[in-house]
Amino acid sequence: MKLNILLFGVLCLAFSLVGCTENDENFDNKLFISTSVFTEDVLFKAGMPNQVSDISVAIAKPEDHEIKVTMAPDPALLETYKLTYYEEDVELLPEEFYSMEETTTVINAGSIASTSLPVTFVNIGNLDINKVYVLPVTIRSVEGIDVLQSAKTYYYVFRAASLVNVVATMTRNRAYPDFNNDSKFNRLSENTMEILFKANSFSNGISTLMGIESHYLLRLGDSEPSNQLQIASTKNVSSSELQFESGVWYHLAVVFDGGYVTVYVNGVEKLSRAYVGRTSVNLGAKHHNEEDGSRVFWIGYSYEAQRYFDGVVAEARIWNRALTAEEIKAPNHFYFVDPASDGLIAYWKFDEGAGTKVIDYASGYDLTFDNEPVWVPVSLPEKK
Repeated sequence: MKLNILLFGVLCLAFSLVGCTENDENFDNKLFISTSVFTEDVLFKAGMPNQVSDISVAIAKPEDHEIKVTMAPDPALLETYKLTYYEEDVELLPEEFYSMEETTTVINAGSIASTSLPVTFVNIGNLDINKVYVLPVTIRSVEGIDVLQSAKTYYYVFRAASLVNVVATMTRNRAYPDFNNDSKFNRLSENTMEILFKANSFSNGISTLMGIESHYLLRLGDSEPSNQLQIASTKNVSSSELQFESGVWYHLAVVFDGGYVTVYVNGVEKLSRAYVGRTSVNLGAKHHNEEDGSRVFWIGYSYEAQRYFDGVVAEARIWNRALTAEEIKAPNHFYFVDPASDGLIAYWKFDEGAGTKVIDYASGYDLTFDNEPVWVPVSLPEKK
């Protein structure tokens, strides 16, 4: 993803910066960074890819000679940023998080704009989410023209983003992958399924989170209260400790190990080592619409349309191993895991924000919604 600094109305911008009054910066053809604002907020979160920002310079009217410009990060300008923007509690972005391999650009004779210089930001998801960082990039030297001092420095400001920013509504909808009998999803003697969810209501008697009807399914209700989780398999397992409130976010992890399950809600063990009547799990059936009565894997659906989940979901995952309590309780685990994590075989973040497809970041088995869901902006984890 690129952060683009737009060449925004170069002539208009130049003259607006110069102004219409008689002063030192009036009417002269001077060099400036081609942008309408001189700070850019870069929101970072765990797992972000590297990002590239293009920065360029311009003049108000063409000159008959080439203008050579050198730009570079300037840590000394951090104090200028603090004074200018009244933000004292900021730090300089450490050098290992950025590079600017090209620092020289030109405005050719007869032109008003330079070629762009890329600034690359790397591993910024590893920044401390409790801090704000600044990187000043400035015009260091110019040949052939003066610089407009009020437009010579650009500040990148790095602030922590929410780990989850959008989720999908499952109400009266359903989503499915086509595992196409891939063996990696079958004969799982160990398995963990996770999902982040918030219910609007529990008004239907049975509502489905994920799994396969009549085989291995995470659902709410049935013979239990409509807000109580049931692990439905050869033998159904539940507990009054697994009751949920509407309007509240929960992270659910159900760990299967040789036929026994342990259930964690928000990282807290709520049910331990209950036997579900089978020693392995098969989730990989080729997708179909179940007209013949055989069942396949769904999120938000099982058996009939009335068993939809009335709420929103995110961060659905399938593992081919039993996660430990320490892994489930690890910092930010509810909201993000590395797609290359050992044993992760399906990972749907539900962060697309549009459309009917949900990307599988682990194995490429994307989900398809029957109908485009309502995509809901959120900010998770919620601030206390």
